[in-house]
Order: sequence, then C-alpha cells, then structure tokens
Amino acid sequence: MKKVIFYLLENQTEANESGVLFYEKLACKKIIEAWHANQRVQIACQDQAQAERIDEYLWQLETDNFVPHNLAGEGMKGGSPVEISWPQKRSSGTRQLLINLQEQFPEFAGVYRDIIDFVPVDEQLKSLARERYKLYKEAGFNLKTISINCE
Repeated sequence: MKKVIFYLLENQTEANESGVLFYEKLACKKIIEAWHANQRVQIACQDQAQAERIDEYLWQLETDNFVPHNLAGEGMKGGSPVEISWPQKRSSGTRQLLINLQEQFPEFAGVYRDIIDFVPVDEQLKSLARERYKLYKEAGFNLKTISINCE
C-alpha cells in the first residue's frame, strides 16, 4: 500500500552555520535510515540551491553515516542509491522512497510507494502542505502525520 508520512514541525528554528534548516537535517536523517534499510531514495528539492545544500551536508556527515549520493544528472547512469533533484533537473532512475522538500505537489509522486513530506510552521508553507496532503489523499496514498519538536 502506498503511504505518505507528513512531519509536522511544531516550532521554527534557525539554520545552522552552513545554512541547513531543521527539516533539511531531518530529511538527511531519513535518507540515512532508508539507505541502511537498502532503499533507494529520491530527494526532491525546491531549487538547485537547496539541492546543493543537501548534497554538501551529506558529504560532511561522519563516516558511519556516509550515504552514496549524487545530484541529478551527475554520477553513474541511473544515479547512485540516493539522488538529489530539483524541478529543472529530474531523477534518472527508479527509487522506493521520495522525500519531498518542494512546496508544490510532486506530479511524479504516483511512481513511489513511500513518501516523506513536511509541514513547516510558516502559515503560507503550511497552507501549501495542506494542499499536498489533499492531493496525496486523492491519489490514493495512506496518510500519517508525526509531530516533531525542532529543538
């Protein structure tokens, strides 16, 4: 059964020294967990700048948490187990898990069996997340929400 987990961010935190936001770090944590579970992951970023920030953050992780990854269009044919894309640069291969960081509903969501998405604190972004929630439901996904304290 296809499912989406929405992480409801309960409070807002500032970006760390390298500009990475809490939900981006949480997305990277979920990437590590999926990689250790032998899942191939697609992370759909809002834009190229966010994709490059995620890429750099993953490169700086401790050796124990290393995840083979690449930006879309780089690396071997079919991409590595974790591929980071943005709207102008789509994924090149099939993966089990989509981690959506885009504000809009990913029109390609239907090809994934598992999706992780986020509900930010900002009211405008929260409204966009509600719209994505509705569209996932209409697409036949089972939906689950988990509240996360951002401290």
